[in-house]
Amino acid sequence: MGKTAKQVVEIGELHSRMATLSDRESEVLDLVTTGMTNRGIGSALGITERTAREHIARIMLKLGAGSRVEVAVMATRRDLLPRAEAADRHEPG
Repeated sequence: MGKTAKQVVEIGELHSRMATLSDRESEVLDLVTTGMTNRGIGSALGITERTAREHIARIMLKLGAGSRVEVAVMATRRDLLPRAEAADRHEPG
């Protein structure tokens, strides 16, 4: 099944926004998608809970997300997109 022009634009926009994240913000984002708390993220990365919270706030701003859950959904979509696009290319048509 092919993508609509709107979906292609949305995918491109998501990739562009994700590319603006720093390496540390990407690490934090990956942990957010696992459902980890700010305290857990801080502990895993050797930073304070407050610093983890600040990273998440910046991630939300950069991605245009309104909540932590929306950030996790965006990251999950990002991770699934390459597989979905590959499936589209191999679908008989």
